[in-house]
Amino acid sequence: MAFHKIGILSIGEMGFHWAKLLKGQGVEVLTYDKDRGEVSRKRGENAGVKSLPSMSRLVKEAELIVSIVVPFAANRVASKVAKAVGKTGRKELLYLDANAISPMTADAIAAVLNPAGVSFVDGCIIGSAARMGKGTIVYVSGPQAQRMQALEAFGIPIRVLGPDTSQASAFKVVYAGLTKGLQGLFVELLMGARRFGLLNEVRAQYEESFPGLLDKISTSIVGLRIHAARRAEEMDELKRTFNHHGMKSFMAPAAQKVLEAIAALGAGEASDSGARQGDLLETLEMLYEKGLLRTAAAEKTS
Repeated sequence: MAFHKIGILSIGEMGFHWAKLLKGQGVEVLTYDKDRGEVSRKRGENAGVKSLPSMSRLVKEAELIVSIVVPFAANRVASKVAKAVGKTGRKELLYLDANAISPMTADAIAAVLNPAGVSFVDGCIIGSAARMGKGTIVYVSGPQAQRMQALEAFGIPIRVLGPDTSQASAFKVVYAGLTKGLQGLFVELLMGARRFGLLNEVRAQYEESFPGLLDKISTSIVGLRIHAARRAEEMDELKRTFNHHGMKSFMAPAAQKVLEAIAALGAGEASDSGARQGDLLETLEMLYEKGLLRTAAAEKTS
């Protein structure tokens, strides 16, 4: 079944690029943003998204709702949708949770939506926002997961993992452990290289030893100016997932601490055009000047 009206909650960086791609394919993109900030609302306007006056209107009009929010907000958004569906009596609404959440959170969201008559699909996005329609992949799972393949008509590759409710979330947290782990590791090591006056030399050796690796991570490191807090949440989700299944996690908490330290600097502002500002060297210099990873003793002697 083709989708003609898709709701996106919310229009962050990823939601902005989803909206632009879908609008370009003739889909009417809807949202409810009265509880969002000015930047998010402006992004929606720039992407041609139709803002509806209530969540009830959104669940009435949309054939599919895609949730793309920070991990800690995923459950709250799903609860608002379930409540609105209960008020309107809407039937056969599809809901794709495309957030970086733990399998436990996915199961909890399904337990909220399914009794309301909403068909829940667990999902995750692998790839950058800017590459929507250019290689970024959406993995899905659950009893209704096959229905998401209709999105492929709009240039969104869909890969179905299986019928279990939370398989996509499990896939995402494990995959995110690599990408966010590399971001945290590179930032920490490059801060050290900058401190020793060896940044260019270290970068050159990384390139010789691991060709292209730092380049692949560079854009994501630049994105930490505004996304570090969300990335830290993803590492917390990974840690909780491992612990829930009787496994210890050492690397995820370490990456989480680096990302939280970056977030604490308040180093960047979100763009209403969905674009990222700066390059790797500018970002590293800015983080260094703001004292990232510097100890209190070092601050006193600097």
